[in-house]
Amino acid sequence: MRRLIFFIIIVGIGLYLYTSRAYWFLRPQVSAMRLDRVSFKENPSKALVEGLRLLKERQDIEAWENFEKAIRANPEDLDALWGKAEVLRRKRRYEESRKILEGVISKNPQYAPALVTLSYIEYKEDKLDKAQELISAALSYYGDKDTEALAYMMLGTINARRAEKGDILAKIRYGTQVGCYLLKAKELAPKLSEVRLALGTFYLKAPKIIGGNPDKAFLELNAAVTLAPNFATANARLAECYKKKFDLERYNLYIEAAQSLDPDNEVLKELNVQ
Repeated sequence: MRRLIFFIIIVGIGLYLYTSRAYWFLRPQVSAMRLDRVSFKENPSKALVEGLRLLKERQDIEAWENFEKAIRANPEDLDALWGKAEVLRRKRRYEESRKILEGVISKNPQYAPALVTLSYIEYKEDKLDKAQELISAALSYYGDKDTEALAYMMLGTINARRAEKGDILAKIRYGTQVGCYLLKAKELAPKLSEVRLALGTFYLKAPKIIGGNPDKAFLELNAAVTLAPNFATANARLAECYKKKFDLERYNLYIEAAQSLDPDNEVLKELNVQ
């Protein structure tokens, strides 16, 4: 009888601990990062907060200066280190960016923003399997809505490249997924210029049968430029929209803006703008 009572007590305690365990214990893949980044992380410095704001607005020079200031105060600030890597990535200095990102990931393998930026670099080098693997990892860890949106944006971008490179079956398999991922990204972060650019480019370039729509393209690309006037690629794509509308005055206006911001921009090269 004593053994039976003891057994019942042990089972009861086990059931209690199991049913009352915290949510982070149910999702161990997010627990360490979420507790560290949300509950116990030190308040971010003013320089870091300002740097992240400027980065979002594509004011990269000023953002860099703030990230440098934050790192001088705290050399282990992963957010500031990632911010520097993202600025370098935008400047197409991929190897320098990769070096910083690998350092960040070595300190925190679950740091989702670094995984997303590194995925973009792999994508640009046409390593699509590796790029998608990194995005899958980023989505399995805790991240804010902007980071999650950028991850879905990258999934759409990767699928678009697979469709572009593949045969007719690949175009059907991957091309039909692009719009879904990009719309999910917009749902998560409608104020991210990168997301609006990606969706606008999809509407501009995709065949009508899978969602291409010039009017929607204009709305999305105009939003991208409004959110980040210093975004050269968004300016160049909006110029392309105006060219299709035969509005050469505005076409020239946005082309000149893109040239001023980034003379080597790949969209300008695509449009054969000298």
